[in-house]
Amino acid sequence: MERNKILILLAAFIMALYGCKNDDDTPSPAPVQTAEETTVNVDVILPKSIQAAWANSIDWAMENITGAQRNLDRKVVLNLRYHDEDTEDIDKLAYALTHPEEGDDTCHAIIGPYHSSNAKTILRYADRNRLPVIMPTCTGAELQRTNSKSTFAWFLTESDVTQCEMMVSVSASTDHKKIALVYSDDEYGQSFRDWFGYYAAEHQLKLCGDGMLAYKKSTDISSFLNSIKADYENSGEDMMICLALSDGGYYEDFTDKLKNWNHEYNGDYEYWMYYEIMGSDVAFDDDVIGNDNVHLSHGITPYGSPTFGFPQMYESKFGSMPKIGYAQIYDALELIALGALHQIVNGETCLVNGVQVSYNEKPFGPGLTDHIRSVVSSPNGSETTGCTLDGLTYAFSEILEGRDIDLIGATGDLKFDSETSTKILNTTYLFWDYAYDDNNNRICRPMAYLSTTGSFGQASTSLVWEMDKRWNQQIDDISVNHALPALTDRWAVVISPSTTWANYRHQADAFAMYQTLRSHGYDDDHIVLIVEDNLADDSHNIYPGEIFVERNDNGSTSNLFANDNVRLDAVVDYHFSDLTQDDIADIMLGRKSDRLPHVISPTSGSDVVFFWSGHGGSQDGPLWGNEDARQYFGSQRIRNIVKEMDDNDMYRRILFAVETCYSGKWGEALDGLSDVLVLTAATPAETSKADMYDSKLGVYLSNAFARTFRRQINQSPDITVYNLYRELFKTTKGSHVSLYNQQNYGSVYSETMKEFLE
Repeated sequence: MERNKILILLAAFIMALYGCKNDDDTPSPAPVQTAEETTVNVDVILPKSIQAAWANSIDWAMENITGAQRNLDRKVVLNLRYHDEDTEDIDKLAYALTHPEEGDDTCHAIIGPYHSSNAKTILRYADRNRLPVIMPTCTGAELQRTNSKSTFAWFLTESDVTQCEMMVSVSASTDHKKIALVYSDDEYGQSFRDWFGYYAAEHQLKLCGDGMLAYKKSTDISSFLNSIKADYENSGEDMMICLALSDGGYYEDFTDKLKNWNHEYNGDYEYWMYYEIMGSDVAFDDDVIGNDNVHLSHGITPYGSPTFGFPQMYESKFGSMPKIGYAQIYDALELIALGALHQIVNGETCLVNGVQVSYNEKPFGPGLTDHIRSVVSSPNGSETTGCTLDGLTYAFSEILEGRDIDLIGATGDLKFDSETSTKILNTTYLFWDYAYDDNNNRICRPMAYLSTTGSFGQASTSLVWEMDKRWNQQIDDISVNHALPALTDRWAVVISPSTTWANYRHQADAFAMYQTLRSHGYDDDHIVLIVEDNLADDSHNIYPGEIFVERNDNGSTSNLFANDNVRLDAVVDYHFSDLTQDDIADIMLGRKSDRLPHVISPTSGSDVVFFWSGHGGSQDGPLWGNEDARQYFGSQRIRNIVKEMDDNDMYRRILFAVETCYSGKWGEALDGLSDVLVLTAATPAETSKADMYDSKLGVYLSNAFARTFRRQINQSPDITVYNLYRELFKTTKGSHVSLYNQQNYGSVYSETMKEFLE
């Protein structure tokens, strides 16, 4: 597997921060300047424990930055101002740094915070004047994704999506056939939960036992471990348990529970080894590695680049291996200093990827963040290694002379995304296990250096939702002779069980599907639309009365419903919160009542479309309500409804299009029913990802599954089922669109969507 091959990779990572800008039309002031020196105020927001752990890297970087400018006529001096992330009021601090009062020293750049949850607050305020925020370790996938177009939000480590891929791919490459995940039930664990099933499918690994477990210290793991043990006894296949826990103490706590559980079976857990356990980056800590009470086989962590020597130089200088963030903080300081000098030399002239920087909103001109972007977006510049004094000296000299550089940092070759040049594209990961030193102390032993590309300087899966999937279903051409009756009419049920603003996309996609069906011959008498219908007048809605699934400020209308109000003239039959789960059965089975005056009334000649867009859970698929409801509609319930319709000759054919996490659970549940076809946005083990984010509304507007479904049937109503599946599969990022029960439906290569559309 080329993506997983071991390499001696990457080299250096530099990031820098940026001068605040005022709200008027003029660019914000450059850092305070004397005849020879420019002082750059850098506010470092980290927990005190991390400040102490990173002190060697910080001091080393500051020493090299000073030494590299010793003979220069113009110099940059970084003035570091520390803030304790654990005790500061982050909201108040972020406001103060981005709204300096008269007499305050201006903040020119921020390094930190350490935690992705705090970064949301910092970035919200920094957006005001594009104050550069350089984040060494903020790896939350959703944080990086929602800030993917921000020119001031700097991410120096790929998201945890990539770390999740590394854990799964290493499991596959070490010949494990099955895999399971224990993730902390918090923001850290979310990225691993969301992507674990996806990568398991990519590497064709099966989830063992219950598959995934959300973990807290109060969590009883015995049922989860029992399911894994039973799976092994049935299959005999070795398994890897991946631990993605946000706190080092969780690892010891998990081991204690593992020992107690194993004691019930054979006393000594060390000999019960049909599984191995791999830890995520949090386990790469002295308190975990040196703790004999923690049971791990391996670990994966972001690391500095061995190709360009940072780990070796650090260990030689300080006598210990660098840990998480050591290389990234070094690069952050380098980038700030180099960017500040670039701003002094070039002023308002600032080219990023060859284009002069300008903005359509205040502040209009380039600031420090843009000059840092200019430094790292010059691939034709002279290559220099910033993690050495000589290399950094050369870098400063070249910038002072007005020449470009191609910077290599402590983390490797500093290649950033092409759109904003602020998201690192390639991170080195260390695969390690345990060893013992001469004093019988447990230590980390490097096993291999990995990256998603197999070489430095190439685009990686930091933007994984743009990648091409490698695995897809193999679908046989099946001919089913069911002697179907003549088509008499068509009916549709469109449901979104979500009610909150944050879940905007679910109702929006339901309204858009309603509009699509109307455009293809369905009248309101033949559609039952079930949505909460509370978005158009929500207080968060800056477009009162309107709902969008795609919004282009440039006026482009190349896609179906681009800039269209999908709420316009829609007839909502029921508010979701007014219904029960049993009501859905009555609506599908045509049982009218005073409470339910509008139901579908299909016969043996009717084709039926059933569209559902909402959240789902790993146990039983689509949820009845928002993500915090944790109440399942029920796979058996939906099967019972369709089975009763079949028994009563209430359909000719049914098409299910289900857009939820773990929606494949319904595909499995409906298997075996005649003339039922199920398209799901995800497999039974995967989450489904939203992908159309609107920064002004602050929410996702749509999902690629629903959007592609609408586009394809609008452009080609006679598209074959197989071609529709292929388009859905190719364009839905982050999950594997799946097709179910085609063996009981007919040839997906010849059957078309005209069955359900006029």
